Amino acid sequence: MAILSHKTQENVILQMVRYTANELINKSAGDKVFVDLGCGTRKRPGCIGVDNVKLDGIDIICNIEEGLPFDDETISGVFSNFFFEHISNTIFLFKEIYRVCKNGAIVEFRVPYYQSVTQYKDPTHKAIIVPEMLRYFTDDKWYGSDYKINTNFKILGVKYDYLPPFHLFASNKVFFLWPITYPLLLFARRFLWNVVHSISIKLQVIK
Repeated sequence: MAILSHKTQENVILQMVRYTANELINKSAGDKVFVDLGCGTRKRPGCIGVDNVKLDGIDIICNIEEGLPFDDETISGVFSNFFFEHISNTIFLFKEIYRVCKNGAIVEFRVPYYQSVTQYKDPTHKAIIVPEMLRYFTDDKWYGSDYKINTNFKILGVKYDYLPPFHLFASNKVFFLWPITYPLLLFARRFLWNVVHSISIKLQVIK
């Protein structure tokens, strides 16, 4: 009996994963396919769940560090909740998401804020994502475009999830105090620790 090399075994597994991904896409209702990256056991309803461990509800098990098992321009939307910080190569992750997404696809993800204990207490975290980083993945013409990352995401929004007691100042109930509280929140989240727990970011793929 022939013994496959380790590299050959990896290629066979990759082909099987890609086949599974294509089958799930073909079975999806309509022409829109949505993916939940790093979903764990909390997969978003209506999404194909992708993770690197075998858990209930996961549809595709693969090493996302090595790429997403989808063909080019087949995905209509990507959702991820506290997963991007677990990937060591942030540039590769964004390039893979851009590759598999259709023009106009929406990408929504949530990550720990860089000045929060949430970011540093987990020993499996490998990356820090900050809002200022997103411009490197746009088509803006500035010194950052010299890196030739070759993605074009439009930034639709950044939402800050404030920790107590700062969340009270961000509440719509005290909107009449925003001329005072908003500058204070800007200062606090920039220079103080544990003001913001996490950030939710919404992007659109432009091709």
